[in-house]
Amino acid sequence: MISLRYIIELALPIYKKLASIESMMYRFFLENLDTTKENVVITGDEFYHLKKVLRLNAGDEIIIFDGKGNDFIARIETLGAKEAVASLKEKLEISGESKIKIVLAQGLAKGSKMDMIIQKATELGVSEIIAFITSRTVPKLKENTNKKIERWKSITIESSKQCGRSIIPKIEEIKSFNEILKHEWKRHLKIILWENAEDMRFRDKLSMLDNPDTKGIIVIVGPEGGFSIDEVNDATNSGFLPVRLFSDIILRTETAAIAALSIINYEISSSRNL
Repeated sequence: MISLRYIIELALPIYKKLASIESMMYRFFLENLDTTKENVVITGDEFYHLKKVLRLNAGDEIIIFDGKGNDFIARIETLGAKEAVASLKEKLEISGESKIKIVLAQGLAKGSKMDMIIQKATELGVSEIIAFITSRTVPKLKENTNKKIERWKSITIESSKQCGRSIIPKIEEIKSFNEILKHEWKRHLKIILWENAEDMRFRDKLSMLDNPDTKGIIVIVGPEGGFSIDEVNDATNSGFLPVRLFSDIILRTETAAIAALSIINYEISSSRNL
């Protein structure tokens, strides 16, 4: 009788040859990565994860990235009690980035919904995430939002590590709805999702991304309470196009964001001109 362990032992060398080297390496984030130096030092949470969780050893190869487009294959040279030293071996090409800048303006959602939206938006290639408040926003903001912002930034880092992105999305300070509208979105396709919009041609609107003068897209997704008619009118007057994703289905805010971003990514990846 052939054991499962025997099958795994036979299949593992074949799998290693078929799988790319990069995809098998663990990724570590160093915000202040000095690419001019041969060796870098890994400390803090990244070191704990490297040594205590993954139990890597000297000689193991990893990927180190700074979230700004610098990805390197590195080799662990020494492993101490509080830090590891790794040597940079090879710079990698930027990966996991959309051909078009995607900005998600997300109405502040309650509880863990916002965390999940930020996680999935990062995986779906968003360049920038802006949380905003409206007249119908459910969560009540406290004076100090720094902890919330820092948690969201941590989520983008972990998500970027997991999905292989080279550039970590930018997390903006929480803004008002009017601040989003008044911002000068030069050469951006401007979309606002509204469940009562008559226009359901979301994919048709995305064909405007083929225009070489268009460098990005901003999608506004409302909070749990949705938008008021006055807010939608203000957005329309600011050049935003109200659309809905489906004819007779009202989506939760977190579902709407993920669905819209997925459709955008599909259209960008399938376009011959992008």
